Amino acid sequence: MVSYPELAEQEQHTLPKLKQAAIPLPVLYDDSTHHLWQCYTEDGVIVLKICNKQHIESALFWKGINKLFHTNFPKNLPEIASTYQQIATISPLAIPQYITAKADRFILATWLNGKQVDRKKVNDLMVQQLAEHVAKCHQQTNPAWGAFHQPQLAATQWPIALGQTLTSLAELCPSEVAEGVLKDALEQAETIQSQQFVPIMLDLRWDQFLQEEGELSALVDLDAFVYGPRELELVLLEHLLNKEQLVIFKRQYQRYRTVPNLDSVRLPYQLLLFLMNVLGEQDLAVWLASTKGKKMDLI
Repeated sequence: MVSYPELAEQEQHTLPKLKQAAIPLPVLYDDSTHHLWQCYTEDGVIVLKICNKQHIESALFWKGINKLFHTNFPKNLPEIASTYQQIATISPLAIPQYITAKADRFILATWLNGKQVDRKKVNDLMVQQLAEHVAKCHQQTNPAWGAFHQPQLAATQWPIALGQTLTSLAELCPSEVAEGVLKDALEQAETIQSQQFVPIMLDLRWDQFLQEEGELSALVDLDAFVYGPRELELVLLEHLLNKEQLVIFKRQYQRYRTVPNLDSVRLPYQLLLFLMNVLGEQDLAVWLASTKGKKMDLI
């Protein structure tokens, strides 16, 4: 009898029956959140994502999300069903269908065809499609913020929680955080007044998407969706995209929503993303300088 890898017998009792041994997928990063397996079952092809708990417990990324947004990952894995369902109704991209999950252990979802996007081969159409996906998510407003399945934190709590998270992560950061930068970021964080919160993806990177024939076809990793201020995701995009891509992104995004002024929030949000090691940059000075000349609200 063929069994699912790394799962106890009682964990696989109700899972789709395998037709052959599961195929391990390459681990792209040393700190990947999950070990991935492609599984051919009697119900179709699915993907098994098994938690890398050792990494999750030590990763500043998940420490930041869990502390700031009260997500409780990976104990909240069964609640991620609502993320799959809701983003599928919002996004123009294909989203896997959630099958089942077990807290702290694994997720099963349908397999989607396509190749992982290579950031060096991103074309203008892909940037437009990304902008449409993000903008449509940003149209789904909520007066509360927090975990995606149950945002219930009041807007007045955002600047307080942001400041506390910045301070906590700065103490854990393996690289030096200039005292002046942290001080300025904390002072600016206190003045932030967000009234609307939207679905945002705090690990938004090109490798989370699939492409077919030069077009974005799917978004396959939804673990880090939360309800938060859209400005935070827009600041992340300033780091992800080059200037030419930002121009294309902004033009498409503004078909759905205007781009807000980011001056008053950019530093605390940049510092938060750096401390969470979102894109892997280890030098804070390099990180802060990387958006020079390509600020979304000014281009």
